[in-house]
This record gives sequence, C-alpha cells and structure tokens, in this order.
Amino acid sequence: MSSPETQTPEPTIYDGLKGVVAAKTQIAEVDGKNGKLTLRGYDISELSGTVTFEEVCYLLWHGKLPNRAEYDALLAEMSAARELPEATLATLRACAPHAEGMDILRIGASTLTIGDPESAWPINAPADVESALRRAARLQAQMAAIVAHGYRLGNGKEIVAPKPEHSLAEGFLYMLEGEVPSAARVAGLNAYLVAVAEHGFNASTFAGRVIQSTNSDMVSALTGAIGALKGWLHGGVPGPVLDMLDEIGTAENAQPWISAALDRKERIMGFGHRVYQVRDPRAALLSDAADKMADETGDHHLLDLIKVVEQTTIDELEKRKPGNKLRANVELYAALILHAVGIPSEIFTPVFAIGRTSGWTAHILEQMPKSLIIRPESVYGGPRGLTFVPMDERA
Repeated sequence: MSSPETQTPEPTIYDGLKGVVAAKTQIAEVDGKNGKLTLRGYDISELSGTVTFEEVCYLLWHGKLPNRAEYDALLAEMSAARELPEATLATLRACAPHAEGMDILRIGASTLTIGDPESAWPINAPADVESALRRAARLQAQMAAIVAHGYRLGNGKEIVAPKPEHSLAEGFLYMLEGEVPSAARVAGLNAYLVAVAEHGFNASTFAGRVIQSTNSDMVSALTGAIGALKGWLHGGVPGPVLDMLDEIGTAENAQPWISAALDRKERIMGFGHRVYQVRDPRAALLSDAADKMADETGDHHLLDLIKVVEQTTIDELEKRKPGNKLRANVELYAALILHAVGIPSEIFTPVFAIGRTSGWTAHILEQMPKSLIIRPESVYGGPRGLTFVPMDERA
C-alpha cells in the first residue's frame, strides 16, 4: 500500500461538466454574466427583427451574412429539399399515428441518409466542405417538413405539399395547416426561430459534436442532438409555461398563485438558466416580438399576464432571498410567441428543434475537420477486490 505522501490526489470532478471549457468556437458567445448572446460577432439584438431565419442559417454556417446571390442560392437549395424522400414519408406514415412529436422527428430525421449520399458520409477532404454546407441547408429544410407532416399524419390528416416560393417560416405554417398564414404569424415564427437558432455548447449541441468527433455523418450527429433535446430539462418547458398561465388565469391571481407555489418549493416555469445570471437576452427579443404580434392581432391578454407573472416572480423571490438572480429564460416568452403563432403545444419542442438545427449543423460543420475524438475521463467509485463466487454458490 502506498504511503500518503506517494498517493496520487483524486482529480476534481465537475458534475455536469459545469465550468469545463471543452473547445474554442467561432460560432457563438454566450455571456451569462452580462446577458448577451453573440452569433458570429453580431449581437442577437441586432439580428432579431431585421433578418430572416435563412440569413441567420447562412451566417452560422458560413461565418458571414449572405449577399443577394448567396441568399437566393440558399433559398433554392432549401426549397427543393422540402420535398421529402419517399422513404422518409413512408416512415412518417407508419410511425406518426403511434408516436409523440420528438420521437417522430428523431425517427424521420434518421431516414434522411437514404437516397442522399451527401447526407450519409462524413467530411473527408477540403473539397467536401461545400458538400457539407449543402447538406446542412437541406437538413434544415427537411426538419421543418418532418415536423409539419408528422403532426398532420399523427392527427389523421394528409400531408400538404410545400410551395417553392415560401420562406422556411411561411412554408412550415403552410405545410402544418394547409393555408397561407398571415404576415404577422410568419414574422412571429421567424423571430422565434432566429432567437433559438444557436446557443453555444448546450447539451444537445454538445451531443452532436461528440458524435461528429467520431467521424460519423451529419445525420447521425443531428439525430443524437434531437435525442438530447427531448429531455425535459433541456427542451421540454414551453408547454408547461402555458399550463401555468392557464392556472393563474388573471393578473390579480398572479401574486397569490406564485407565492403559494414558492411556499410549496415548486419551480416557476420559464425562470432560471444554467448560464445566465441575469434575464435571458432571448426573452427580451421574444417579448418585443410578442408585443408586435399583440398589436397586430389586438389580443394582449396573455402578453399582459405573462409580464405580470415575470415581475411578480422576481418580487416574490427577492422577498424570500434578497439578491436572488433567477430571471426569465427564453421559454417564458417562447410559449407566448408559439401560442400566438398558432403552433400546437404538443409540437413546441419539435419547432424549437427546427430553429436549433441551424446551430446544431453549424457546430457539426465546425467539429468535422478536427481529428480528435471527444473522450473525457472518469473516476471509478465502485468496490474493489471482490472475490468471484460461482453462480450456484451465490446467495
């Protein structure tokens, strides 16, 4: 037995990898202390309300905003990709009536290597970069089609064929409902997709990078990211936010409801974030977008209620723990925007995945040229020195 002087000190364990810097990225900067989100050097507040979601996709993938010719080429690539492969459609028809939204999306996405050799293989040489970028654009469009078609098939309706002239936001709503949506709803969904497009090394993005680090293909990495997002700790909150608002009902009931919930040590949905120590900047963007939608529709009820809930929660937390930094996260106003746009609550998380696909694929592209598998160490904490006992002699 080694002496205390020669024993190797046990390494520090960072549960949840909190505080661990796993890589350097040029895609996004998440400043939790100051509540800022930067995409490829642009503050998210500069982009929201001024660019289309497709422009943000191009920015994340290429590192710059597109010119007109580049933008038109991207739209053409994505428009053509909305026509899903027959194998994917057959899979959706088989599984959608028996599965929930995120499972439908994961299953459908996993079929996208079929018949598309560019989607099936990893990057092997510099010449493959353009192929990988085309892959990302197609997958982005296909994710939206899978969510729309899967929802309709799951509810006993036939799919709606996409129209080539539609943007991603307009096309998604059209495929979902079979009617051309209003400009206000398209703008609201576009604002949401821009807000959730990318957010650093979150759980699903990191899962995708880990898979890509093995030199797997883009679809496999994307499918793994979808699986990570399904977990309610990561992607399952917007629906319960609406449930909470329904329970509260009126602005007058906000204070007693929130106070009672905190007394019961219950979580207030739409508050708190692993990174942000202040209000989530995406919440501010979606709050502004919700204001515009409410002005367009004339319906301010939920918006007014959610603002009261936000301030009341802050006030009640401050009473209980002065200096508390728990603030609204993106899910609080995401629920409001998605509801106002007309998205069914059961596909809130799949619609989040549509937006986040741009960030996932950007990180997969960034990870592709690296030749090192992501493989952290662990510390064994189980028993040692056990003696084997044959099966017939075991108690």
